[in-house]
This record gives sequence, C-alpha cells and structure tokens, in this order.
Amino acid sequence: MTLSEELQRIIVCPKCKGELTYWKEKNKLDCKDCQLYFRVEDDIPILFIEEAESY
Repeated sequence: MTLSEELQRIIVCPKCKGELTYWKEKNKLDCKDCQLYFRVEDDIPILFIEEAESY
C-alpha cells in the first residue's frame, strides 16, 4: 500500500507545520526539521507527536 499523492501534498508535520517526505520503502513520513519519522498504517498517517520516532 502507498500513501496517495493528494494526501502527501496537503499533510504537514504536526510539530513544526513543515514539509513531510514520504518514504515508500519504510512506509514512514519524515520531517527533516524536527528529525522525526511518522509511521503510516493502512494508508493512514499516524501524526501524533508522542508516537513519532526520532532519528
């Protein structure tokens, strides 16, 4: 499964409101400014800051 291109264009990081990059192979969204990964489950982004993974 993949995240729709339309959704990718409109969602932003819940912490900084910055751009998110979708990594299809990891099935995660990446915020470079906050250095956080947000997982995607069943094509639904999980955008809770407390559930994000830092890198």
